[in-house]
Amino acid sequence: MKRARFLISALLFLPTLFSSSGLAQDYVHYLTFTGATKGVSSIVFSPDGRMLASGSGDAIIRLWDVTTEKELYTLAGHTWNVWSVSFSPDGRTLASCGGLSNSTIRLWDVGAGRHIRTLAGHTNWVSSVAFSSDEQMLASGSWDKTIRLWDVGAGRHIRTLIGHTRSVNSISFGPDGQMLASGSYDGTLRLWDVHTGRSLHKLSGHKGGVSSVVFSPDGQTLVSGSLDKTLRLWDVHTGTHLRTFVGHTDPVRSVSFSPNGRALASGSADHTIRLWDVGTGKHHQTLTGYTGEVSSVVFSPDGRTIASGSSNGIIRLWKLSTPRPVEHYSPALPKTTANQVYDNAIRSVMWIVNPSIGEGSGVLIDEQFKLAITNAHVTGKQNTIDVYFPAPDEKGELIKDRNFYLTNSGVLKRLGYYTKGHVVARNEKTDLAIIRLDGLPETAREIDWNAAISTTNTGDLVYILGNPGGQDLWRWTLGEFLKDHGDFLHLQSDVFGGNSGGPVLNKQGILIGIVARSDRHMNALAIPVRDINRLLSESGLEHSRTRK
Repeated sequence: MKRARFLISALLFLPTLFSSSGLAQDYVHYLTFTGATKGVSSIVFSPDGRMLASGSGDAIIRLWDVTTEKELYTLAGHTWNVWSVSFSPDGRTLASCGGLSNSTIRLWDVGAGRHIRTLAGHTNWVSSVAFSSDEQMLASGSWDKTIRLWDVGAGRHIRTLIGHTRSVNSISFGPDGQMLASGSYDGTLRLWDVHTGRSLHKLSGHKGGVSSVVFSPDGQTLVSGSLDKTLRLWDVHTGTHLRTFVGHTDPVRSVSFSPNGRALASGSADHTIRLWDVGTGKHHQTLTGYTGEVSSVVFSPDGRTIASGSSNGIIRLWKLSTPRPVEHYSPALPKTTANQVYDNAIRSVMWIVNPSIGEGSGVLIDEQFKLAITNAHVTGKQNTIDVYFPAPDEKGELIKDRNFYLTNSGVLKRLGYYTKGHVVARNEKTDLAIIRLDGLPETAREIDWNAAISTTNTGDLVYILGNPGGQDLWRWTLGEFLKDHGDFLHLQSDVFGGNSGGPVLNKQGILIGIVARSDRHMNALAIPVRDINRLLSESGLEHSRTRK
């Protein structure tokens, strides 16, 4: 291993080609909610993460069960756009606000789905509502340039905060409930003492209206999104500007902190969501797929899901694809186990380049006899294909840049990371092909698959490794096992061209099948491992079945 790292570094005179951004997660789209006839203005998770509420331009509030992926019920009463929705910390009450002639706040009993109380007093659209952490107070921001504080239990107005010179677009309570932040079209943010109504700081620097503000989970910083296309991070105690996040090409509509405070999500009129590293200010990932403005974005309480709503009425949910947990909540797998699964499996995965077909993936199933499995449609009619194994840089990180492999095949061949694969068995019906490799790198590992007949249940997590087209090589994505339908394993996962032939692992890291295809509805099919066994048996190939 050390020798391989040294040779690649010495022969190529290249610096590290893969470096982490500091974030340990990638998110993939896995679920879409529809129903709003006009744009979604606001979305929020319930405190337990099981429910999602959305407000939209059709004056309807919709509540969704994230677990069953079904709409629970709708709440009607506003007469125009529901600009903002907010759960109380105990999840029992939902606050909503609307515009035009119905410039009010409404409180709802979440369990019963009924209206409790209406709070009136603003003289223009109410754009934002937020509960304090003790649930006793509700704040509302309005286009009448004011913020109002309300006693939730009594339904009475406590005080009005005055200072902004244009409409108030967004408000956020600090974690301790003692401080409130507000953002306005006047281009400023203000921090308020909620008990005295005194303005503590006026934060200036944006070159456009402030559309969204939110406190960090520890209450030490504040982030703002603006019409000037940027995000800004502020020190709450001094009012000092700490960092600017630049990258969106249109106004930023919504911002959200991850529960651990290390990441930011921003939704923009440029139809994208961007994920940022708070500590470095670097852009980590862009989530795409919308055809309208991303008007609202929020992390789930455990940080493993991002929900986003758009101006075309679509809600998308994005799931954490890398099984390295980033929060302090109970993950699906302990961190050490998840890392071990990846480390044990990734060096068995191949990148296949077939000029007559395109790109695909494969997996080493027999190290002794140099046998690998992939899809028949990946090999096509070719008998010989190009195969690459993941190569480490001088720091031991896997190099994931496609161009690196394509332009350094000579060096990689000498080290075994590039080789030729020859089709020795094929079954078009099951879409499987066995290939024999000319060589292997010393780092290659046979996938753990002898014990793969173990039960995988509906709802179990699965991990799909491969080389999705247009992305870094040797990635994985998270999926959910739906059912074994005989010819195929049915999965729900966001896989792409290039993943074909890649291994599907259960949560113990054992091979249960290989990816065959997917559709635009997030449904993926995998060929079960029993068909691999069958093809090996029928082909008469000499092979070993070493039990790990």
